[in-house]
Parts: sequence; C-alpha cells; structure tokens
Amino acid sequence: MIWAKIWYRGLVTEPEAETRHPVTAAGEIETPASQDLHMAALFSARRDRSLSAGQFLFRQGEAAESVFLIRLGRLRMVRHLASGDPVAIHTGRAGELFAEAALFADSYHCDAQALEEVTVASCPKVDILRAFAASSYLAMAWIERVTSQLHAARNVLELRNIRSAEDRVLKHLQLRAGANGEVAFEGRLLDIAAELGLTHEAYYRTLAGLERSGAISRERRRIRLRPSFHS
Repeated sequence: MIWAKIWYRGLVTEPEAETRHPVTAAGEIETPASQDLHMAALFSARRDRSLSAGQFLFRQGEAAESVFLIRLGRLRMVRHLASGDPVAIHTGRAGELFAEAALFADSYHCDAQALEEVTVASCPKVDILRAFAASSYLAMAWIERVTSQLHAARNVLELRNIRSAEDRVLKHLQLRAGANGEVAFEGRLLDIAAELGLTHEAYYRTLAGLERSGAISRERRRIRLRPSFHS
C-alpha cells in the first residue's frame, strides 16, 4: 500500500517509474484509465434513484448501508444538535461522492435532503470495501477524491468561524473566484447563505453592502471581485 501511494503521487524516481503500474489481486495491471472504469463500475450496475426537492435520501440515525454518487442536482447534509437546532454541514453536487463516512459508521450522522431534483446512484459499502481489497490503486484514488471534498468542507467550517458577516461573505467569494475574479453561482443564493450559517436576509444585505463599498460588482448570478479584493 505504501508503494502504491508513492507511485500514485508520481514520486517514484526509478527509471522504470513511467511504465510500472500497480497490479490487482487477480494479477491484472492497473492504469489510470482502468481505475476510472472500476470506479464507474461500482455505481453503474446500480439502479439510479430520483428525489424531488425537499425529499430525504436518508435520515440521521438510520443504518448506514450505502455510499452514493450524485449524478444530478445537489444534496445537503444537515446535522441536528442535542438542542434540536439544525446545522448545514455540507452540500454535495453532481459528480461528487456523498456520505463516504458511511463506510466506517453504523448509522448516518446527518439528514440528507435534496435541494432540487436529484439523481443518485448507490453502492453497498461492503462492495466498496471488497473493491478496495482487490485494487490498491482504486483505494488511493478514492482517498484522494474524498480528501479533496473534505478540504472543501473544512473551508466552509472555517468560514463560519469568521464573526463578521461581511468578512465571511467576502472570504467565501475569494475562495470561489476564478482567475479573473468572477464567481458564477450554482443553485439558489438562499442555499449558499445557509451553508455559510447566515439567514438569507443577512446574506443579501451583506452582498448589497459589499457592492456599495466597491468590493464587488453584480450582474444577475455572477459576482466579480474588484482587483484589490481578489487574492
């Protein structure tokens, strides 16, 4: 597994590094292309499930039996605290894995609710673990993908620790902006406000204040940061 990790990161320096590939338990040589096929196969053999906006994929406390791949739409994870207050933890989007923590949990730790029309494919976690045992390359690719999503979720949590709504929204825009300083939003601004831990009224007021101050300009669903605010 250690060697597989070094190879996967492209850190092998031996002359044969360019032609050396991981091998499956069956003795088959693995390449990035074959790994992609294996990843897709985990979900392609399953029947897709469709959800309407507001419908739940699973509820907090239910037995964790599967991991999901979002094919279409967005799903939000909401955790209910001991006080009963709901907290938006993460928003999953098309092309992303969802509820990966179910692999090593007895129950789901959050509600999963569709924000719009959603299509997901599911794979029993026992099948995923078997695939990992057969393919170290697939396991490493999965870890890299999950790590990337974890990094994005951590950014959201760090944003929520910023007390000032203006600083929180501005930092969020800076993280989302492209090289040209432009942010094109997917979905509703209402959902983005919830993800940042703000009411939609507070979020709209903050955007208006940033526009008045000259930090941003807005055109429909696109926001552009002024050069002095774009890092």
